[in-house]
Amino acid sequence: MALKIVQLVLAALLITAALSAEARFVVRMVQVAHRHGHRNPIPDDHTVEICGTEYPCGELTGVGIEMLNSLGRFVRQRYNDLSLVEKPLFPSTRYNSSVVYTRSTGIQRTIQSATGFLHGLFPDDYFYPVVYSHNITTDTLLNTDTVPSVFGRRWLEMDKQNEALNPIVDAYLTWPQMQAAAKDAYSESVCNNPDERSTCAYYLYDIAVSFEADGRLSSKPNLQAVLPALKQYTVAWYRYIYDYSHSKELDRIQGAPSQNLAQTMLANINAHKLSPSFKLYEFSTHDTMVAPLAITFGDHSDATMLPPYAITILVELLQDTESPKDWYVRLLRGSPVPADKGSYEFQLSGIEVRCIDAAGNMYVASTGICPLDNFRRMVDYSRPAAANGQCKMAQNQYDNMGCPRTIEAGKSVPKYCWMYRYVCSQSACPDGYILASQDYQCYPGKKTPGMSPLHSFV
Repeated sequence: MALKIVQLVLAALLITAALSAEARFVVRMVQVAHRHGHRNPIPDDHTVEICGTEYPCGELTGVGIEMLNSLGRFVRQRYNDLSLVEKPLFPSTRYNSSVVYTRSTGIQRTIQSATGFLHGLFPDDYFYPVVYSHNITTDTLLNTDTVPSVFGRRWLEMDKQNEALNPIVDAYLTWPQMQAAAKDAYSESVCNNPDERSTCAYYLYDIAVSFEADGRLSSKPNLQAVLPALKQYTVAWYRYIYDYSHSKELDRIQGAPSQNLAQTMLANINAHKLSPSFKLYEFSTHDTMVAPLAITFGDHSDATMLPPYAITILVELLQDTESPKDWYVRLLRGSPVPADKGSYEFQLSGIEVRCIDAAGNMYVASTGICPLDNFRRMVDYSRPAAANGQCKMAQNQYDNMGCPRTIEAGKSVPKYCWMYRYVCSQSACPDGYILASQDYQCYPGKKTPGMSPLHSFV
């Protein structure tokens, strides 16, 4: 009993010490990575029935804009709070491109989400934001679908994916339940093969959560009834595609899917320490990036594997006012929730943050704060263990790309082969061949020192 009391006292003292130290911290800069807001589903047919006529399929809706507005309002309030900052980070309501840097994937719903966030942050009528973007098919910073280690697992071994995930579907749903839900979702054509019930569940979930956000789900009783089961399936799907385990050799070689973004965030922190510039970096992206980013930071929970619209991770750079050489990182996560009269309010929901100390010990940061070096070690923990590790694929995935070995094969370059060769030009061609940038075929030739792996033939 006495030992238990001593342990409780020590725990209380540690928490008190942590809170005391936290009171000395001020936020110097914040990086915001968010999913786009509510969008219409992306069906192959029945587009009018599923998407309506006000917003195109796959595009951001008015609800989605309000979700991002609420995030902007939250960020403005939080980082003008003098209990967190020495002086407001955003004193003006007018947009200023020297204060905020915004990067989006080159797709309309993320670009619109970026501007929706910025308008919540800067509510002035003078609003001409700058949003940098990159072609979605070649963007490896904010789009994991271009990363070979991801698209191999997601698109190039559907037999294995169904083998792994069909039992998850079976644990929660019967085939007649899925067919009834598919009728509500106008998706009978996607759900006509019981051997592909995992794919059916994937599309049903996407439609169900979209209908839920815009108020249509209650009129679809069969679809509404299976939504809890579809959520269980979706958690398993994200875990199958995006999770990272240091104990698995291929995972270690490939690294976590979000490494490019996580390393960019570290570079932004280092740059700010040397010469402060932007107060905020915004990354407008997708669920398939925000979930892996949380995994890189150490959260493998079901909450990570079920990212809602506009789910957001905030990475705060903190400085100790009593010891200015000491820097820390605080991680936060949240999403918008419905409020009054169609509006939304952004609420924090928590994230399990892990750090790695100088001795290599991984620990949970109860306050969500890591010393900067410990945060850096945690990010580096899931870096690819091999050069070009994200280009390593299981042999069956590589075979399923259908790459022509060389131009002599007389075959065109299929979609995923093109993506692989774009990202992995160093390993795209056999010895004695070089990759041409015009058609991404392998032509006879010897690479000379200093030559780019992508050679342009004139």
